[in-house]
Amino acid sequence: MRQLTSELRHKLDQLETGTVREIAEQLRHLGQSGEYILIPSLLRLMDDDSLVIRQAAEQAVARLIEACPVSELVWLNEHVREWRPSPVIWKRVVEREVHKIDQASTIRLSMLTMHWSGYIREAAVKRMIREDESYSFPYLLLRLNDWVPEIRQLARAALELKLKPEHAKLWMENIMLVERLRICGRDSFESFIESVHHLLRQKECRFVLHNARVSPEPSIRQFAFRISLEAEGTDAGMIMEQALRDENPAIRRWAAQRVDRMLSGQKLREALLGMQLDSVPSIRREGLAVLATMYPDDAKAIIMDRLLDSNLPVRDTARRYAKRWMNVSYAEWYLDVIWGDDQHHLAAAISGLGETGDKADAEVLYEYAKHPSIAVRKAVIRGLMRLDASSYGTHFVDSLKSPQSGISREACRALMHHPYLIQPDVMADLLSDPDALPHVVRNVLRIISSMSKWNQVGLLLQQLPAARHEWVKQAIHRQLYNWARYPNRSYGGRLSVAERGRLHKLLSLCGQELDGDLLHRLEWLMQ
Repeated sequence: MRQLTSELRHKLDQLETGTVREIAEQLRHLGQSGEYILIPSLLRLMDDDSLVIRQAAEQAVARLIEACPVSELVWLNEHVREWRPSPVIWKRVVEREVHKIDQASTIRLSMLTMHWSGYIREAAVKRMIREDESYSFPYLLLRLNDWVPEIRQLARAALELKLKPEHAKLWMENIMLVERLRICGRDSFESFIESVHHLLRQKECRFVLHNARVSPEPSIRQFAFRISLEAEGTDAGMIMEQALRDENPAIRRWAAQRVDRMLSGQKLREALLGMQLDSVPSIRREGLAVLATMYPDDAKAIIMDRLLDSNLPVRDTARRYAKRWMNVSYAEWYLDVIWGDDQHHLAAAISGLGETGDKADAEVLYEYAKHPSIAVRKAVIRGLMRLDASSYGTHFVDSLKSPQSGISREACRALMHHPYLIQPDVMADLLSDPDALPHVVRNVLRIISSMSKWNQVGLLLQQLPAARHEWVKQAIHRQLYNWARYPNRSYGGRLSVAERGRLHKLLSLCGQELDGDLLHRLEWLMQ
């Protein structure tokens, strides 16, 4: 959430009008919105002449800071500095803020650590260090990469004093700001980051790691699982089992890639069997490969089942291991499933046949081209594209016009691989058809982008003046811009005099639709 909506902009504009009481009430509502993106826009009101407005603004910013994730403080740090007073009064503003720094409220002091003036940031950091409150932790971590060396040194010295187990909870809550230092270049942070990791690996911090592994923040959980495996006296098996049950797919995937190194025996076998029930295909694939290698007897039935998985890489993995005992070709096996009584896996079986069959099997697939299941019809299109695309161009074009967006997009993919299967006049008719569905128009434009370059620009120029909707004009204009902006060798093919004349005529008809730079570049490329 980094962009102000029109509704939020309207509410901010309302702060310019109204009585003091009305502005204070509006600030209260904004503070309750939880939209922390408003903070930079509200800071100027913390210096308003009215005490009521100043207090309301501070309360609103304080509430929004509570709703701001720690990782988003990096974004806030950059945008707080966007508003500055006139350079004429810079010196006066700095002197005033430094003079009043001891009277600043907690929230004001936090914002002053992000101020555009280094003098003010330094004064705010010094007061934070002096007061030594826990809320200052993330703000000091941000100042570790300050562009003023003196401020970096102040913040680092203060934070290094807190590298103790009693502060482990604070370090874990702000660990993403510590990890961010890896990509910061104003100082060398490797030793500092390692010292934080060393602290969290200590036995005294075990309870903090335990709580972090159930944190509502996925990034903190993922870090906690990783560092827990390196901590003193950790039960690696328990950690991996917990990670494999986590609700976040990234964490489960991380655990799946390490499960065979961290577990063994019955625990590993149970974990691998559990991974086969995961909704994420890459996790099923990882588990299947390890299971087939380490527990081939248990894996046989699962591998046969995974031959009908809904995901192509999982099917590929299953076929790699099943060939050890398969007595028939995969194409024959998939045909048996297709012609069998159980139609539950029909879409996967058709996909498998398309992946392993030959040209003759395309006829079998086409028999299911009008099946009521969308998944089956999509699988048919994919299979026909692989096995015998040139014989089924008409089916792809008909499917492109489908009211089902998924069917249309699958046909679009097939035609992008084989654009010669659809005639330019067919695409022109679809683009100019007032009844054409939006997803069909978008897919036609995608197909045009895969055509030879001169055919592509000719079609786009032909359709630009005739486009009935503004979004279609914008899409065509964007493709023309990309066409002109990123030329390649295929532009060098010689144009006949007649073809060049036709393109110039189309370009002249689009003169009012194109900006001058794009128009001149297209003319130059056509020469």
